[in-house]
Amino acid sequence: MRFRTLFGVSVALAAWTAVMTRPVAQEPAKPAPSAKEKAVQSVRMPPGFKYEVLAMGDIPEPLFLQFAPDGRLWFTGRRGHIWAYDFKTGTHEQIAKLNVCWEPTPGREANERGLHGIEFDPAYLKNGRIYLHYAPWAPTNATAWSNRVSRFTVDNPKRATALKEGSEKILLTIPSLRGFHQGGAMAINPRDGKLYVTAGDNNVSSDTQKFWDDPTNPPQVLSALQGKVLRINLDGSIPSDNPFKGRADAHPAVYSYGHRNPYTINIDHVTGNVYVGEVGFDRKEDWEEVNWVRPGKNYGWPRCMGTNYATYGNVPCPLPDATAPWISWIHEGGANATSGPVYRPAKKGHDFPAEYHGGMFYADWVRKWVRFATVDPVDNHVIKTEPFARGFTAGIIAMTEGPDGAVYLLEYGGWFTGAASDKLSRIVRE
Repeated sequence: MRFRTLFGVSVALAAWTAVMTRPVAQEPAKPAPSAKEKAVQSVRMPPGFKYEVLAMGDIPEPLFLQFAPDGRLWFTGRRGHIWAYDFKTGTHEQIAKLNVCWEPTPGREANERGLHGIEFDPAYLKNGRIYLHYAPWAPTNATAWSNRVSRFTVDNPKRATALKEGSEKILLTIPSLRGFHQGGAMAINPRDGKLYVTAGDNNVSSDTQKFWDDPTNPPQVLSALQGKVLRINLDGSIPSDNPFKGRADAHPAVYSYGHRNPYTINIDHVTGNVYVGEVGFDRKEDWEEVNWVRPGKNYGWPRCMGTNYATYGNVPCPLPDATAPWISWIHEGGANATSGPVYRPAKKGHDFPAEYHGGMFYADWVRKWVRFATVDPVDNHVIKTEPFARGFTAGIIAMTEGPDGAVYLLEYGGWFTGAASDKLSRIVRE
């Protein structure tokens, strides 16, 4: 009996020991967040807004974006790609790949060349015409290098899948003797129907002290196309009311001058006001600018910058006609201006709050933030600027407002190289 009792206790103890030593079931480990999820989680903005990534990972070096009349969002890549994002399917497809001059190695002569701006003809759904700003492939010969503004025709305006072979018509050729500071943006102003094109100065930053007070440097020479905002008709001819047309010492396409690298352009469709994001010089005391571009105005470069001080000498700008920037901020540890849209309500149910109506969103590619400028509707002066969004995993290189009232962004994560963080994204009101 004792044996059975002891045996019974032994069995019970063994059972209890087995239970206590049995591995405790654990919940499956959560997978690490994807790069897309990390990108979304990192962005900070005011309550009531949401940041979304639309395309990421296979769109190397995206630079410019534009909504097409077919409802898709088209965007270009420096290496010659043209993509179209379809909101119905949530996917993007390649429309074309131009043979462009581009360089993958930072610091090389051609590393700012490639495919840049894109724009659609006002009658696109009937004529299928688009405009592209790009550097065509050329031999390694500086006299052959240029930037080109051309008009192409797509295969089907209602749902384009390609550019028609042989449809290119060259509208404007801009000499590009060096591979730096190309500009490359363009937009049609709905108020006058003209095509506005930006052209960089082609200067090398390390040479600035050599040329800053040289009167023959292109941005201050009206007969040169570099360092300018240009204005042409949609057939390439010159508008009769261009500010310098008829002057023997000026190219008739010049609309404004004294620009360093006006890399982005945004046109307010209500007022017709033209704005460019002006990439500044590289020293900590230099300035980034967003300029309100007006006909015939001189924006000072290379003799002046920022709040209208001389580029060298810490003295007032020596040019009496130089126009001060509309918005500016100090370069400090690094900066790169990106102009953005003047926000106009789309009246589609997703509009941003009223305090954003009529002001401008703008960005800094290096610092990875977006700010908002409140603007006086009477005289268009900037009342104040304030932070809006920050923490992006790539720099914002282009911005536009969509027909739905969201703000769309292209983010460029590399340095003249494609990066996994290159993306198409947007900010919507929740």
